[in-house]
Formats: sequence, structure tokens, C-alpha cells
Amino acid sequence: MYHDLLALIENNKIKAGEKLPSEFDLQNKYQASRDTIRKALLSQNGYIQKSQGKSSIVLDINRFNFPVSGLTSFKEIASDIKGKVETIVHTCECIEPNEEIKKLLMLKSGTKVWYIERVLDILPMPKGRGFLDTNDTCLLK
Repeated sequence: MYHDLLALIENNKIKAGEKLPSEFDLQNKYQASRDTIRKALLSQNGYIQKSQGKSSIVLDINRFNFPVSGLTSFKEIASDIKGKVETIVHTCECIEPNEEIKKLLMLKSGTKVWYIERVLDILPMPKGRGFLDTNDTCLLK
């Protein structure tokens, strides 16, 4: 099922913004349990957006490739994009993270992180939030 759906998305048979078949329809088509269907849909990393109680929506697979690690700056990436590009930083502060972030980043108590909330003005780029540990390791959320 995963490969079938992936092929439909990659071959543009199901276009960005369109809904996938319902979980019920997929259960009937593939004779699989609801749990199996959900796992397959969740494994479509970067291809769909699943909202509780709503259909799965296909995302644009030709979106910008923004490397988190390495030596490529956003300015270098932006030079390849036609049109106006602007980064608007709403929040940038050093904070003590909550327990969820400490666990995610495997931090010791008392360790602070940089909390950054920013908007990249590249239509249709969504808002982004991220956390940097004090060693400047970026983990986007």
C-alpha cells in the first residue's frame, strides 16, 4: 500500500492539495487493519499531512530542500529561488526547555537552548519553529 500511494503521489496521479482515499476505503482496498493503514500513512514522511478526524492531504513534493546540517546557508539557498525572500524573526531567546524538549534533545537538567520562531517569506513556505542547543545543533520541530 505504501509503495502504491507513493507511486501515485510521485507520478502526480494524486496532486498536491488533493485528499488521499479515506482510511475506510484503503482498508477495503488492501484488506488491512485500520492500524496498518494508519502506520502506512504516517510512514509517508514529507508526502502527506494527516489531521485528526480529517482526510490526509498530499503535500507538494517539489518543495524547497532546506538542509539542516552542513555548511549551506539560507542565503545560498535563497539565491537559487526566484522572487523575494525574507526571514522575519519573531522570537529568539535562550530558554530552559520543558521536559519534552529536554528528552527530545537528550539534555541534562539546567541546560539552556535557543528558541527561535521565524517566518520565511517564500510563498507558500509555512511558519517554522526550531530549537538550537548551546552547541548550535539545530533540531527543527
